[in-house]
Amino acid sequence: MNFLSPEALLALLLGSLYGAIFGAIPGLTATLAISLAIPVLLFLGPEVALAALIGITATAIFAGDIGSVLVRMPGTPASAAYTEELHEVARRRSPAFALGISALPSAIGSLIGLGFLVVGSLGLVALARQFSSFEYFWLVLLGILSGILAVPRVLKGAIAFGLGMLLATIGYDPALGNPRFTFGQRDLLGGIDFIVALIAFFGVSEVLYHLLHGSRGQSPHPQGLGRGSILSQYFGEAGRYCWQERGSLARSSLLGTFVGFLPGAGSDIAAWISSNLRRMRKGRPEQVALDGSSANNAAVAGAWIPAMALGLPGDTLTAILLGMFLALGITPGPELFNKHGALVLQIYLAFFLVSVVMLPLGGYLSALIVQNLLKIPTRVLMGAVLGLCVVGAYAVNNNPSDLYLLAVLGALGFVLRQGGFPLGLVVLGMVLGPLLEQHFMVSMIKTHWNLLSFFERPLALLLAILNVAMVVGVLGFRRGWWAALRWPAEERA
Repeated sequence: MNFLSPEALLALLLGSLYGAIFGAIPGLTATLAISLAIPVLLFLGPEVALAALIGITATAIFAGDIGSVLVRMPGTPASAAYTEELHEVARRRSPAFALGISALPSAIGSLIGLGFLVVGSLGLVALARQFSSFEYFWLVLLGILSGILAVPRVLKGAIAFGLGMLLATIGYDPALGNPRFTFGQRDLLGGIDFIVALIAFFGVSEVLYHLLHGSRGQSPHPQGLGRGSILSQYFGEAGRYCWQERGSLARSSLLGTFVGFLPGAGSDIAAWISSNLRRMRKGRPEQVALDGSSANNAAVAGAWIPAMALGLPGDTLTAILLGMFLALGITPGPELFNKHGALVLQIYLAFFLVSVVMLPLGGYLSALIVQNLLKIPTRVLMGAVLGLCVVGAYAVNNNPSDLYLLAVLGALGFVLRQGGFPLGLVVLGMVLGPLLEQHFMVSMIKTHWNLLSFFERPLALLLAILNVAMVVGVLGFRRGWWAALRWPAEERA
């Protein structure tokens, strides 16, 4: 396998441009970009598909800042953490400089996160090789609890996860072979297709949300990138400022990597914590924007550490990634490193190329495109998104019944979003629910249904204690000074 093939490099380039455009336009999030791209990527090889996925993920998270600079509207929840400060910098100095202090810290944060991804994933894999089904059960449960406890309203998070887990049980029971919750429908015997559900929850529900709440006219008129020496402001002045703030840049990148590593967290939480810490220190708008942008992109690589090494998603995007891995016939975890070592190296190289080339250079080029796309009426954009949802859902299996499923799940996603239930946890339930069931059933069958066996191995007992300690600690922690750092609940929708 040769990652430097023209096909893979082209996929990385096009994926980066596609992700940047989607991430920059308010309402078209990184999650939506990946959801719509997966039906196409499934027909490509693992190397090409993963190269495109990495390009989409990294640039879409950064590109949310483009909307903040041009129209004072964040393209992604992560960018909402410092939208006001970034737009103030664009208005007071220049949009090109504001984009520069977003793109360059994003690239540096991504590189620092990549370093920890390489070292951390290899270390975790060495530990994971000692795991049996008991340890994996507690580890998956740890990921579940982390995701639920990470949202502002724990009860709604638990309900959303339970719903996702319930949807994942539809179809044949993997242990006993009996059909479950199919209601006599033959099309449901194979279960609910993960890709179709993904498009419904993050695509169709987004269109319905904008029909009810979105603007009926055009997006706010964007300001241009300015006149004069745009490139010198984007690279020169912004680069010098980043060098002056190199200490803060390193700290926020390390913080973002750590937050991204935590199961259930993600780039938006990392951005809110990092930017709020800078605000508490009376930082200038440039400093707040720099810290937030470096943290959210470092968190992207940090979230890949548990995903690659343990098969646990660090956030919604990596939950989708795990589904993509499984759809391509690749099992994340130690098996990924044992059987697909070359693919792991290619993933590292893709992150490096995106960080070094796509974020600083592609960010500037995509901003030139996006400032014109932002003039398109919202209803036209949403109509195009709905068309892509229908085509993508049908293309997965060429099954007309998937379109009915798309409509039902899309309406369900819209209702859940209206009620304040996090859709990311529904997806997490569809990914981790079957894994939890699998490791539970394997453990029960080989111990003849002895529940005490989950506590007999020292490592399993340690993970069980860690689960309890995390629940008690997080619930107590959130009653204290966490309130000073928490992010608004509406940004987690």
